[in-house]
Amino acid sequence: MRVNYQPLSVANIQDIKQHYLDEGGQSLALGMIRLIRAEIALLSEHPYKAPAYEFAPGVRRLVVANGSYLVFYRVTQVVEILHVRRSERVPATGKDLESNPG
Repeated sequence: MRVNYQPLSVANIQDIKQHYLDEGGQSLALGMIRLIRAEIALLSEHPYKAPAYEFAPGVRRLVVANGSYLVFYRVTQVVEILHVRRSERVPATGKDLESNPG
């Protein structure tokens, strides 16, 4: 199954990369992004591996990067990556998972 990153998730990953660039440099930033993307890539073979997310119907929540990040996604004809966020933040709501075009 194909994995598609929605605009919000692309922005989230860029923000994560920038954070690690600022905090620890390019090596740390690229390592973290590779780790997150590698775990997301596994969804192409196992799209239902993560449990349903109780606060947004039809959305699943995958824990990645040794528990540091949560990946919210939906399975349709493809795996749609909706949102990536730090795990210690308050729970995501349906509104947090909406793409904000523009």
